[in-house]
Amino acid sequence: MAEGSFLGSCSEDALRPRGSRFTAPWSEVEKPAFGPRHLPDDGANLIQVIARSLPAPITTPGTSGRCKTQRNLTGASAPQIRRSLARAWRMMLALQINEAFAEIDRIELEIGDLPTEVGERFRAATELLRAVGLAFEDDSLAALSIAESCLKKAAYGEDHHVASTLCHFLYWQLGELETFYALPRWPPDARTGRSQTLSAVFNLSIEAAMELEQLHFTTAARLASDAREISEAGLRSAAGLAALPVCLTAQVLYEEGYLDAAEVMLRDKLSAISAQGSVECALRGYLVLARIARHRMQWDLAALLLREAEALGGRRGWPRLVAASIAERALLLLQEGRLNEARACVEHLDRAAQTHNVGSAHRRSEVVRCRTLTYWRVSWAESPSIEAAAAFRLLYHQALERHELYTACQLAIELAGMLAHIGETHEADTLFFRTLQVGSSTGLYQVFMDRGAGVGALLKRAYAYAQGPEPGGHRALLPYLGSLSACLDARDAKRASAKPWSKASDGLSTRECEILALISRGLANKRVAQSLNISPETVKSHIKRIFLKLAVSTRTEAVSRAGELGLL
Repeated sequence: MAEGSFLGSCSEDALRPRGSRFTAPWSEVEKPAFGPRHLPDDGANLIQVIARSLPAPITTPGTSGRCKTQRNLTGASAPQIRRSLARAWRMMLALQINEAFAEIDRIELEIGDLPTEVGERFRAATELLRAVGLAFEDDSLAALSIAESCLKKAAYGEDHHVASTLCHFLYWQLGELETFYALPRWPPDARTGRSQTLSAVFNLSIEAAMELEQLHFTTAARLASDAREISEAGLRSAAGLAALPVCLTAQVLYEEGYLDAAEVMLRDKLSAISAQGSVECALRGYLVLARIARHRMQWDLAALLLREAEALGGRRGWPRLVAASIAERALLLLQEGRLNEARACVEHLDRAAQTHNVGSAHRRSEVVRCRTLTYWRVSWAESPSIEAAAAFRLLYHQALERHELYTACQLAIELAGMLAHIGETHEADTLFFRTLQVGSSTGLYQVFMDRGAGVGALLKRAYAYAQGPEPGGHRALLPYLGSLSACLDARDAKRASAKPWSKASDGLSTRECEILALISRGLANKRVAQSLNISPETVKSHIKRIFLKLAVSTRTEAVSRAGELGLL
């Protein structure tokens, strides 16, 4: 090494990096050997001025190969970083994801100025928080790789608890059930602190979602109820997370046919879901409310809810929510015979997959599944074909392979209708009757109401078969089948007299939102007209359309519903 070079003036130990930080002490560089050769005289003085302006050095443990002192370049201390981490957690739980990531980046810069042992613990905490953020962004695969690493590093304590909860969530979301059940189950305990409360609520909610997908409705409702009780006692400030068990409870109530109870539960939480809820909250909350509105023939309200869900998915970067909302809207359009608009939804799904950053393979597979399902539904509505039935049969078997029994039942009912239509009556009746047996034993109810006109004929044949004289038959199913038949008849009678779906069903217009905002302040029609420089008759016309779209009959109800939907 050349004499007088910078490398020649420092020892090997002094040059060894600490983390990602340069650790050579400034006190040893007051007169660098390269100063006279490469800088003018005032250059060497400039280095001394910069050195004197830096914060005082901190002392680190004298370990082998490390400097005993290094300058604290950021001025951070362990208590400050601990407070910053708490602030980042609050941002993350409020779904301020970008702000939380920016805070994590800043913390990671400051960690380099801490002693090695302390810095490593903080670095593990920031990695775990980053994994949580990726999970909230619905990037399951990226989150899982970090969460698994954190779980191995943290053998005990709060970080281990959070990492275990996160892995549980991601294994469930990715359908890795064997790995999910292989992880140890943490008994719910909200008494030891906020972190344990969060984990308890989330773990119970994950288990409830798992049980719901397996059609164990009673267990799912019990687990979700336990999660709600814990969240109401200890998570008043985390409204978004507390909404998840509420959404799960409402979904169980809906599938069991208790639509009024499900709607009451979700209405109060919709604003929290929109502001701070996770993608799982939004998928359940918005879609269940839209299906309730569809069942009541409140077409415009259903379309409005789905548009709001799609917009929320776009803002949050949740392609799964965008795709699910479009697919549900297409089903709504097909059931009302609006084929051209349903066909446009397929094109919309194609654009959504390209426009939104789908990213992980898991998200892409979910978006592709929604697109495939919608494509074949539209294709069948245009011209029933063996190809469409075969595609639905494949989707049904894929759902069974993923152990998604709830989804499989939905697909089975549609597939049975298709098979019956193309003359495969025996297979159709067998599949439908088997689904009815599952529904009777699990309490599945509403799914039969939601699956189109072909269900009625299938149900009549199933009733006749169950009523047959064969010994050891299925007469025990007759009460269940009779109840379903009565509800279907009542629905069809109501649909025959229902008002048609208006053409302007894409949500409230800008003018309607302006009028709604003014009447929420108590202004009469005349004052609203003066404020907007339009006639009172025009205001009345707009208000009628607002009432129709929101499925309300008074100003107070309109303002209340708009507030629940986040429109004000």
